[in-house]
Amino acid sequence: MVKRHSKLMLSLLGLADTVVAAGAWGLASSMHAAGGRLGWFGSPTHSFSDLTLPIALSIVLAMLIFSRLRLYEPKRTKSLIVEAVVVIQAVLLVWMITYAITSLADTSKLSRTTMGLVLADWLVLAVLNRLMARIVLRWFRKRGWNLRNAAIVGTGRLAQRLYHALSNNKWIGMQVCYFIDTRNRRERLLDLDVLHPANEVDALVAERPVDIVFVALPDRQHNEIEQVLSRLAMTNADVRVVPDLLSFHFLKRDVTQLDELSIVTLTHSPQHGWNSVTKRSLDVIGSIAALLIFSVPLVALALLVKFSSQGPVFYLQRRTSLGGNPFTIIKFRTMIRNAEAATGPVWAAPDDARVTRIGRFLRRTSLDELPQLFNVLLGQMSLVGPRPERPELIERFREMIPHYMLRNQVKAGLTGWAQVHGLRGQTSLRKRVQYDLYYISNWSFGLDLWALVLSLFRISLRART
Repeated sequence: MVKRHSKLMLSLLGLADTVVAAGAWGLASSMHAAGGRLGWFGSPTHSFSDLTLPIALSIVLAMLIFSRLRLYEPKRTKSLIVEAVVVIQAVLLVWMITYAITSLADTSKLSRTTMGLVLADWLVLAVLNRLMARIVLRWFRKRGWNLRNAAIVGTGRLAQRLYHALSNNKWIGMQVCYFIDTRNRRERLLDLDVLHPANEVDALVAERPVDIVFVALPDRQHNEIEQVLSRLAMTNADVRVVPDLLSFHFLKRDVTQLDELSIVTLTHSPQHGWNSVTKRSLDVIGSIAALLIFSVPLVALALLVKFSSQGPVFYLQRRTSLGGNPFTIIKFRTMIRNAEAATGPVWAAPDDARVTRIGRFLRRTSLDELPQLFNVLLGQMSLVGPRPERPELIERFREMIPHYMLRNQVKAGLTGWAQVHGLRGQTSLRKRVQYDLYYISNWSFGLDLWALVLSLFRISLRART
């Protein structure tokens, strides 16, 4: 039913995409001609008739590839960012195929400048087209048009979380009308009617029609889920199942389709894919800049460590990073030589007698971590991430702390979300892991920048105390 309602809007969106595909060529040609007159580019060597083939190819390929990438399906529960990424991928693919075919054509007179302008114009116009489509839909939905009525089967925690998610994201245009209870325990929930019994869900939906029925029952009621789905198959409503994953505290979830199977990844990190390129760029640029800025202090601190106590300047130790891969971390030495000969691998206490006088200052200000900028530059660590731990301690913590090993889904960091919130040294390990997992699940470029700002602020405060 929802797809039938959306057919007109999706058809108009497809028409707009074809107009954008053709318009990108016309706009690029005009920009090239204007740039030639201003001396920015060489004068174009093509005429308008030379654009006939590439425009036709672009329109046909866009219709095929956009459809293949499911850009003409209802997307009420997808964010604009997710849609924009897919649109960009589709435009790049269509442009590359068109470029290849027109380059092979003997009659092609299109220059690289024209093709580059086409790509730039097309990417901007395609994303703006999708943005404008959403703005128009929101305008309609605020006035009560293009809304879809929904019912939720279930009244437990999962069902209530779904209700709040739909209510808080009004841009998707779904309005929950009632709940359906499987246990006949209540009549009202969240100011909505609760209908029952669920084993007659088809009759209830027929009596109070809705466009969509969400089945949000806990996994322990799998027998009832089967019965409800069997009944819903006899209705005209779209049926959507919400998996009960609330009890699985992993990272962000990612759902992929393999033939007819939906595969849920519970350990999906936002730092994968193109985001890893963004993060690595920040690490390289940031570590090089920091090494240049702190070059003189690094030399001065090295001399202080060397002449304040016997032993090497740097302390090298095995730690683990992304995927549990071991690497050698570099720190300024803050303890006496062979400090762990008698105790073995342990954390240093606040008044640890093994720490040297200059070492106490370095630890308090975190300046002993500065040499790890070289680890960042080598790609073994990141500027921001969970602090790396020793393999022998990890074997102990993995049994003690739930989900501790999820920290290895990203690179270890010079500073971390737990550290900028004051959780360092002898603080609660469980609390630190909670902050680390929050960082991994909610990572963004802005979050890294904010963590770095907070780290510098905390270091300056500790240096003054």
